[in-house]
Amino acid sequence: MSLAEKASLTWLLIFTVAALLSQILVLRGEQVVAIPEQAYLPPFTTFEHLLGTDGLGRDVLFYLFLSCRTAWLLAIPPLVLASLIGVGLGTIAAIAGNHGWRIPLVRFFALVLLLSVYGILYPVTHFWPVFAESALIRWIYYGSSFPLLYLLLTKEGFPANSGNRRYITLAVDDWLQKIINIWSALPKLLLLLLLTAFTPFSLGTLLGWICATYWVLPARIARANVLLLKKDSYYESALALGIPFYRVFTNYLLPSLKGPILTNFCFAASGLLGVGSTLAYLGIGIPADVPSWGKMLANARFSIEAWWLLAFPATFLLASIFSLQVLGNNITVQSRHKSVTK
Repeated sequence: MSLAEKASLTWLLIFTVAALLSQILVLRGEQVVAIPEQAYLPPFTTFEHLLGTDGLGRDVLFYLFLSCRTAWLLAIPPLVLASLIGVGLGTIAAIAGNHGWRIPLVRFFALVLLLSVYGILYPVTHFWPVFAESALIRWIYYGSSFPLLYLLLTKEGFPANSGNRRYITLAVDDWLQKIINIWSALPKLLLLLLLTAFTPFSLGTLLGWICATYWVLPARIARANVLLLKKDSYYESALALGIPFYRVFTNYLLPSLKGPILTNFCFAASGLLGVGSTLAYLGIGIPADVPSWGKMLANARFSIEAWWLLAFPATFLLASIFSLQVLGNNITVQSRHKSVTK
């Protein structure tokens, strides 16, 4: 392992620990205190404000520390969920193809009706003041969808001996390809700007939109790799022997997906750090009371003499981005080396 890789891993470890510790402080109610009398103190002049203060007299070091939580939340959790969704959808599309999913016509119309009802109820439960303020209503809204979808998509949902049934064949692969092509045509930053413009500013909402935006590339990677592995003899042999699909997936498909997915995760996370800081710089998506490196960069515009308001958050941001890219490049090199040795 080279010196750059060691330094990158060390910085990412410090970044993660700082994010977790700042999350604990936020849960305890700790906030950055503004002292206007101590505005624009230069760094390294007092031990109390080691990295100086901003225009409101807030401690820059503590603000940077709390901003690690925001950056980590915007980059890691939604990308993990987006990768899981993308891998699941890509694998299903590659396995099912265009003729692999036959669903009874009655069940298909029931599924369409269920999705329509939940689509109609979404603005009611999220924007109507009577229901939007109740967390219980949202839990009921999201929680009830899972058992209903299970009943509609599994054999237990309808009687087995329902007579002569009509079926509809869903072209899963074609539909996923069309959705991916449409979703990929829009720039991610522009798409996030459009999505956050019509929803209330909150970290939870922004995390959801990031997850809905970044599932495309993992789905494409998973689909391409699974289609390639389906042609191998050991995959057909495993299915012929009656090995359950989950074991085929964990033993044969998942090891081949691990390298490309981790590489995409590192590069996408580095891009998300820049996107999250850009949104904060523009004052979009992130609430005003949530610390962010992008907000520090935006505040640096009002005082050119306060160079530390630009230097320190830019250093933290660039160090995190470069560390993730170095890690992603290392994973790519190792994956290629393993494929060559095999």
